[in-house]
Amino acid sequence: MKIWRQCVSRPMRVLLYLVALVLLLCIVLPYDHPIRLSARFNVKAFGAAFTSYLGGRWWFSERSTFPVVLSDDVAVLMKSGFGTKDRIAAWLEAHEQDRFNNLLLVGDFATPSGQLFSYNGRRLPVFDLVAWMLEKGYLSAELAHPRLMKHSNLSAAISNGDTEIAKELSKSFGWELDALKFISGLELCYNQMPDKKWYIMADDDTYLMQPALKLLLEHLDSEVPFYVGNAVGDYKGRFAHGGSSVVLSQATMRLLFSRHDVVTSAHLESLEETWGDKLLATTLLKLGIYLDERYVVFFNGGPPRAIRVTEDRLCAPIISFHSLTPSEMINVGRRFQHTDEVLLWIDLWDIYGAPSLDSPILESGRKNWDHVGGLDESTMTVNDVPTAQKCIQICHNYAKSCLAWTWESEKQLCHISNWMVPGEQAEGKTSGINVPRAKSLVNMCRP
Repeated sequence: MKIWRQCVSRPMRVLLYLVALVLLLCIVLPYDHPIRLSARFNVKAFGAAFTSYLGGRWWFSERSTFPVVLSDDVAVLMKSGFGTKDRIAAWLEAHEQDRFNNLLLVGDFATPSGQLFSYNGRRLPVFDLVAWMLEKGYLSAELAHPRLMKHSNLSAAISNGDTEIAKELSKSFGWELDALKFISGLELCYNQMPDKKWYIMADDDTYLMQPALKLLLEHLDSEVPFYVGNAVGDYKGRFAHGGSSVVLSQATMRLLFSRHDVVTSAHLESLEETWGDKLLATTLLKLGIYLDERYVVFFNGGPPRAIRVTEDRLCAPIISFHSLTPSEMINVGRRFQHTDEVLLWIDLWDIYGAPSLDSPILESGRKNWDHVGGLDESTMTVNDVPTAQKCIQICHNYAKSCLAWTWESEKQLCHISNWMVPGEQAEGKTSGINVPRAKSLVNMCRP
C-alpha cells in the first residue's frame, strides 16, 4: 500500500478509484437503472461535442459492407387505426414502386374478408392487434381495463355497421390504443417473417425514402443488435420517434422475442404507457439494447415543406417524412418513388421551390413567408422589433446559432432558429436565412 501511494499521485489515485467505481456500477446495475442511463447519456453527449461535422459523413465515401435487397431482406410493419384507415390506400399507392414484398398492416381493427387492401397484385388484411393480444393470452378478456373496454366499444360499433360512431370513438381514444400496437405488432411481424435481416416500423402517415433506407442498412450488420431512429426524450428513456420510422435488426428482434418474460411484461405495460414508441425503448433497455443515435440525422418527423434543415442534417440523406395527409402522401410518392438517387436534406430546399441561396430575397426578407416554421424551446423570440431589418440584425448578432429568421409585423416579434425550412405562405410575416452561414454549410457537401 505504501509503495502504491508513493508511486501514484493523489489525483491519479482518485481518478483510478472513480474509474473502478464506474466499472463496478456498470457490472452491478441493471441496464435500465437511472444512474447507468445518466452516465451513458452524458458520456455520449460529451463525445458528440468533439465530433467533427465532416467526420461522420461516411455515406459519401464508404462502400456498402452488408448488401440488402429491400424486397427480400426487409419486413415493413405499417401501423394504422380505424380513425385513420383512409390513409392506408394512399400509403400503399405512394409506396407501390418500392415493392415492399414483406409488408404487414396492423391496427386496432380487422378488415372484413371482402375489404382487403391491394398492393402490387396482392390482397392485404389489417390485423387487429388488441384482439390478437387477447387471443394469445397476453391480456385477459376478464380484465376490466379502460383501454380494453374502449377497444370493445370500438369493435362493437364496427361490427354493427355504425361507421360514424366508430370513427368518433377512434378519434377520441385512438392514441391510447396505439400504445398497444408496438410490441404486439413487432411480435406478430417476427412470427410471420422470422428470417428477415431488418424490420421497419412506420405509421400510416409516414413516407419511406427507399434509396436512403437501403444506403443506411447496407452499412449496418443485421447480426448486431441495432435499434435506430429519430431520438427524442430524456436520458431515462431516449426513444426513437415512431412517426419518423423505427429500424430494428434481426439480432434485436431475435433477442427480444426470445425473452418471453420481458415481452409478456411489455404487453401488460402497454395498457398504461402513453407512448408506444417509448415503451419499445424501455423494453429494449431491459435487454441492454440502447437507441443508437449515430444515425439520427437520417430520420425526419415532419412533412417536406416543414422539415428542419439543421447544420448536422443538412448534408445527410433523408429516410422519412411524417404527418402527411392522404393527398400529400400520394403527391410525395409521385415525386420520389421513381428515383434511385439518394436525396439529402438540403436537396428538399431546391425540390420544393425555395429561392436559390444566391437570391437577394433570402437576405433582405421574403414577404408573407416563413422559413422558421414551428417554434419550440430552442428558438429565440425577441419582442418589440419594429422592422424586418432589425430582425436580420438580431440574426447576424447570433450568427453561429441563427440559420433562419422570421419577423411578424403585427406583433413586432422576431424569431430566430438554428434550422431553416422550405416553408410556405404566412400572411404578415417576413422571413429569410443567414445566407453566409447556409452557404458555408452547403459547401461541405457540395464543394
